[in-house]
Amino acid sequence: MIACSNGKKIATVSVDAHALPTVHGEDISSLISDSGVTRYRLVTKVWDIFSNDTNPHWYFPKGIYLEKFDSLFQVNGFIQADTAYFFEKNELWQLLGNVLIQNLAGLRFETSELFWRQKEPAWSLNAIYSDSLVRINTGKGISVSQGIRSNQSMTEYHLYNNSYEVFSE
Repeated sequence: MIACSNGKKIATVSVDAHALPTVHGEDISSLISDSGVTRYRLVTKVWDIFSNDTNPHWYFPKGIYLEKFDSLFQVNGFIQADTAYFFEKNELWQLLGNVLIQNLAGLRFETSELFWRQKEPAWSLNAIYSDSLVRINTGKGISVSQGIRSNQSMTEYHLYNNSYEVFSE
C-alpha cells in the first residue's frame, strides 16, 4: 500500500512480527548471579530475543562465551560456540560450530553441535548430549567418540564408538 501526503509518498510495508526480535543487543557482557553470588559471565557480540515467535527463543548468531567462577571469582570452567540458541519453553540450549567446553576438572570437550537440557537433574546423563564427533583432551591424551551423553557438569559421561590416543612423554 502507498499513500501520498503533501506531495510526499509514504510506503507501508507489511512485517511479520514473529520474524523480528523483540529485544536486540550488541557487544554484551553480563554477570549472572545465583542466590546473590556472581557465578557466571556471558559475553556475546549479538543477542536477539524472539518472544513473539511460536517457539520463543534467544539467538546468538555471532557466538557466545560463558564463564563459570569459583568462590574467589577465578574462572574454573567455560563454554563457547560460534552460534547458539536457547529455546525458552523447553529450556534447551543448542550450541553450533566450534563448540568448546572446559569442565571444572579441566577436561576440554570439542564438537560441532551440542545440546543442553537445563530442566534435567544435575546428575542425569541426559542433561548434555551430542551425536556429533566429540574430542576430549584429558591432558594425558585425546579421546574421540561419535556422540556423548553427560551430566550437567560434564564430570560423568558416556561416549559412543570411542577411541583414545595417549600423549607420548
